[in-house]
Amino acid sequence: MKSLLFCILFVFSMSCKHPSKEVGARLNQEASASQDGIVSGFLEVPENRSVKNSKTIRLAYRVLKAKGDSPKEDPILYLQGGPGGATLIMQNFWSNNALRADRDIVLMDQRGTGESNAICSDLGARLIQILSMDLTPEEEEVKILEATERCKKEAVAQGTDLSGYNSRENAADFEALRKKLGYNRWNILGGSYGSRLGLTIMRDFPNSVRASILFGIFAPDSEIYTHFISNFNTALMAAFEECGEDPDCNIRYPRVKARFFEALKQLEKEPISFSYNGEPFVLNVQDALLVAHQLLYQKRMIGFLPAYVEALNKRDPDGIRQALGPTTATVNFINFAMYMSVMAYEELPFNGTLEFSKDLERHSEFSTGPAFFNSDPKALENWHSFRAKAHEDQPVVSNIPTLIANGRLDPITPASNAVELSKNLKNSYYMEFKRDGHSLFNSCFFETCRAFLDSPQERPDLSCAAKSGPIPWE
Repeated sequence: MKSLLFCILFVFSMSCKHPSKEVGARLNQEASASQDGIVSGFLEVPENRSVKNSKTIRLAYRVLKAKGDSPKEDPILYLQGGPGGATLIMQNFWSNNALRADRDIVLMDQRGTGESNAICSDLGARLIQILSMDLTPEEEEVKILEATERCKKEAVAQGTDLSGYNSRENAADFEALRKKLGYNRWNILGGSYGSRLGLTIMRDFPNSVRASILFGIFAPDSEIYTHFISNFNTALMAAFEECGEDPDCNIRYPRVKARFFEALKQLEKEPISFSYNGEPFVLNVQDALLVAHQLLYQKRMIGFLPAYVEALNKRDPDGIRQALGPTTATVNFINFAMYMSVMAYEELPFNGTLEFSKDLERHSEFSTGPAFFNSDPKALENWHSFRAKAHEDQPVVSNIPTLIANGRLDPITPASNAVELSKNLKNSYYMEFKRDGHSLFNSCFFETCRAFLDSPQERPDLSCAAKSGPIPWE
């Protein structure tokens, strides 16, 4: 279930404030312009365009107008990860981003998230409760299925058409937004699931896209479960090697790889009990793997990985609590109903429980997968029966100028995804960050983005990626 965590950029959810009451009041208007150059409004769209007389839903958007006196005509559309990540909470981040200097920044909560017809907003809290229990993977699956079934019944009772929550409909929402806002073309910037959504827009509405920037690549033809454990293992071992090759890290945390597996063996015998946010929490082996997986998402968090291994071995609650924070923040941030609807529709027809199990069997060093991942395909199977046709699993082929970026230590959307995508996007440029994970929001990335958007037909200078600094080991 927690495989939804692969696509959300949790560092943003922790660094961006949630909408204030004042912002919420503005969103109650159909469209309004604020003094700080932000236009807010709602877009009304069919819940399911393939169903005649479908009911409509309202999607909340904001346009952060360019700060400069001579803004360019083509804005930047930011596409959040997930599936299920809210977008409008990133207003503060984008308000002061250098890319806003001469271009509007367009944000919209994707259907089923945030202010846009969110479904079962409390499901994340229920799943954190499950995470806190000392359950076997099998017991965990039972609890997850109970929680998601309850959510499904609530959604259906409210008249929600779960078959309408997929990337194709999502992409059509943004095309409708483009038309409403009056932009001729825009540039899209999407990471993780946002890269899949961006590619879907490029496929379905190519004339609307001037250029695209995609990172943490999760393309329509990517198969998340087939190599899930292998991708995690590759990134984790590479991170341990980085520590071993760094003199300071190696001295402070010798034998970090061996000590990690020693800690897992001990957890199999005796989980660690402590309090977390005032509630009891039991960390078992699959929980420990989930936390390690999430620490690989962002460079700063990778720097804490050896300290987390040390905390596991010393059974230190303070260190474990610090490592656990990003995981629980992400679970609270995601709309699981949207996540499950997209993944059940687009992934299960092409890979699922069998592929995940086979990959786990190939790695005897892991007695189980990360918490909830083991039961993810089963939960999706039970969520709804709608499945995409084969064409939804095909590579997107395009000549739209595209900047592609990926981290070598990405545990969920490996760099190989990006390399494969570049073969189908003939007018693309690829940059790889050797010591980074899933989230690439750093100065080098944004400097390259700005140069690329100014001249998308020219090869940008990608050299700063190779010069990126060392991992900041804690």
